[in-house]
Amino acid sequence: MPCLWDVPVALVVLLSICNAGGQELGGRYRPEKATYLVGEPVFIVLELTNISSRRVDADDGTCFHSFDVVVPAEPRRAVSLYGCNAGGTAGSCGSGTVSLKPKETITRRYLLPKSLPDEPGDYEVNASTTVSIYAVGSSERVSRQDVNSSLTLHIIPGSREALVNVYQPILNDLASSDASQKFLAMEAVTDYPQPFLEDVILKMSENPQTTQNAISGLMKLNTGQTKKRLAELVASDNEGIRQNAVTALAETDDPNYCGLMLQVMNARRGYSSTIAARGAGLLCGDKALPQLIRGLQGTDALPAYEIAYALGNTASRDAVPILIDLLRQPNAGTRDAAEEALATLTHRADEPVGTDQAYSKWSRYWSLYGNSAQLFRPDQCGGEFQSLPD
Repeated sequence: MPCLWDVPVALVVLLSICNAGGQELGGRYRPEKATYLVGEPVFIVLELTNISSRRVDADDGTCFHSFDVVVPAEPRRAVSLYGCNAGGTAGSCGSGTVSLKPKETITRRYLLPKSLPDEPGDYEVNASTTVSIYAVGSSERVSRQDVNSSLTLHIIPGSREALVNVYQPILNDLASSDASQKFLAMEAVTDYPQPFLEDVILKMSENPQTTQNAISGLMKLNTGQTKKRLAELVASDNEGIRQNAVTALAETDDPNYCGLMLQVMNARRGYSSTIAARGAGLLCGDKALPQLIRGLQGTDALPAYEIAYALGNTASRDAVPILIDLLRQPNAGTRDAAEEALATLTHRADEPVGTDQAYSKWSRYWSLYGNSAQLFRPDQCGGEFQSLPD
């Protein structure tokens, strides 16, 4: 039988079918609904079908799925503590093995990470995953199959009342006894937060079992109440919660929390203090320089490469000579971080060169152009960086 399966489904292009010792599996992604409202959580469904005449044992496709949204223009980059090299992947992992009878189909539901513009229109999404097929009754993997689909999402305008109605079943799922259903609902509420969900997300943040899930929603809502709650979580005894709360509070980009970032940085309390150094660079700008410089010194000094990244967040002209000096550090990680931070600040970068050459080239550039060169914040990345002039 040829390795092909055509299914004429509107908006979905079905991809890949393979033969694994007589086991044939078909897969495709499809939108859960014909249309979605602007601001509505977008759920996408993966279908896997046994199209052979024998049982197929496979994973259920929940690992390493990704969604790439094609938008007409590059959206403005969100504020990030991690400079112009910040990035991320979409998807989650929690696969299990399933046995499919001939012609049997299973479906799995996923939340599209928030990446669509808040505007009506038709948007293309390229979805993919890899499914492992196993020898029947065994854990021995005999093949892998890629499933790739291109689908179109129709996003339409909607009233607040309509959006509230859409969220109601999702809010009901927050109390579900089904763990996966409950988790998807929490993802939807915190990844697509709406103003009318503020009390829900605040309440989630007060429950130790859902605090971590709530943090991203608090950050995205970015209201006075949600920022106040993040500031409270920064003082948590749980280091994991502190780290995520510091990151989220800094990425609200509210300079009113500059003092708190410096305070957490100076407390030297776990890795959250290091994250706070980056946050101080972002929220305090020039004001952070004296304490960031002190962070390089003494017996309790923070890692120099972390201070380099923090300096790269400041958009400060005075940070550049400090970073150029860090190019002479013996530690390669520190030198790399300094070059990345300089690229974030100046949007200039060169091919890797030796330590002495990099220091000399940056020193020469800054002596010639330091007074007039444009400087940038971490949310102004985009496009190709210019090379340093010879």
